[in-house]
Amino acid sequence: MAIRCCQNPSCHMLLHRLRRVNFCISPKIHLARKRDFQNPRHALSFPKEELGTYDLVAVRFVSVATTRGEWGLAIDSILTLLKPGGYLQWIDSCNVNLYNSVAGTSRAANQEMFGAWGASFQSREDLVIGMMIRDAGPVSRVREAVLNERGLKDVHEDVFASDRLPEMRDVGSKNMIMCWKQALEDLVKLGGTGWTEERVEKVCEEAFKEIDAGLYHSLDQVCIIGRKP
Repeated sequence: MAIRCCQNPSCHMLLHRLRRVNFCISPKIHLARKRDFQNPRHALSFPKEELGTYDLVAVRFVSVATTRGEWGLAIDSILTLLKPGGYLQWIDSCNVNLYNSVAGTSRAANQEMFGAWGASFQSREDLVIGMMIRDAGPVSRVREAVLNERGLKDVHEDVFASDRLPEMRDVGSKNMIMCWKQALEDLVKLGGTGWTEERVEKVCEEAFKEIDAGLYHSLDQVCIIGRKP
């Protein structure tokens, strides 16, 4: 949808870019910080002159583990930007899994990286978008319900597996390792987690070797849209 809009010669695009995202592990702390937005919380504030002026707001990969309430606050703020009849398009990732393409491939290093912060996500209540969500059926209905509860019309969700193209498995898996590495580096900064710079480097090195040996990551790319009445 966003691509089709950009192909329109009358289209005007305004980007709110995220800087490097820092992750905190405590479920009581918002996970995404240091944004270019005026307000670092999910409840964003926008300049008055921009309110009600957009035909489409496209959100990309800003959530890692978001509860129903947190996600709702973000949507409430974003909807203030839309004209009546305008669309919200939200694309995010969830449901990380590990698979073997070669029998006997080690999974230890990748599982160690997942275990460092996955437990905090799993313990959060009422997740609608999260890297550790496992049951896509009921969760999908919850995501659509969050938009429906806010009065959006024509709500629809598509879910695509990142490994649907075998030739992309290696690249996507190694990109995922770099994302996990950034999160682990923030664990080091927090202190008291048992993670050190040396441990992070060692685990990442072993994780890359596991991928080269036939291990790969898969996650769901979720695209959900809704129209403001």
